[in-house]
Amino acid sequence: MTKSLTTTVKNWDSAVTRVEKISDLVLDWRLYPRKEVDHGEVVENYARALRAGCVFPTVKIGLFKGKKIIVDGAHRIRAHQLEHIDSVKCSILPFDSEAELFAEAVRLNSSHGKGFTKVEVKDNIKRLKQYKFTAKDIQALTHVPACEVYREAAAPILTLMTPSGRTIGIGAKPDPQNLIDLKNALRLCLRWNPRKVPIDNAETMALIVRCHLAMGKAMSNA
Repeated sequence: MTKSLTTTVKNWDSAVTRVEKISDLVLDWRLYPRKEVDHGEVVENYARALRAGCVFPTVKIGLFKGKKIIVDGAHRIRAHQLEHIDSVKCSILPFDSEAELFAEAVRLNSSHGKGFTKVEVKDNIKRLKQYKFTAKDIQALTHVPACEVYREAAAPILTLMTPSGRTIGIGAKPDPQNLIDLKNALRLCLRWNPRKVPIDNAETMALIVRCHLAMGKAMSNA
């Protein structure tokens, strides 16, 4: 079943707020949308701000399966540790599933703080797709253009026979010439047997986007 974004977004204004020991908090990389915590400039700047007396937003914590999992604020926590502060003010809400927790972590981390790397954006889109979120909801969670969501969410859903006789699967990563052939095959399928092409499907939209990019690249290299 496809996840509904309206039931996933959390109301942090209703969260319990209290000081927690950092040693009790869990950074679960399976459920956190970053590949690593930047121990350089980002954490050092936060630590400098702490020394200057700045007050940070609360760290967001999700209660899931008896654990206090960090949803947002890993860099702030590292800054506290750098300053030898062993506790941090947290906002705490319960979560019902990994999908809900990961989606909220993506939403919060994509809207402020250190931006995602290109690798992180791609990985987050794919993971949200695995959790059965729609392309529209993934766009809202990641704050990236729809075309990028469609492109990164691509996965094999059918194969088409190209005019040259080759079989190519949607979601594979063919070279530009293969994509041009696939675009031609897609046009033929739409003309002669449109029921075989789920045109409203995110994967098909991803294919169309990639075909257009391939055509543009081929023309620029001509």
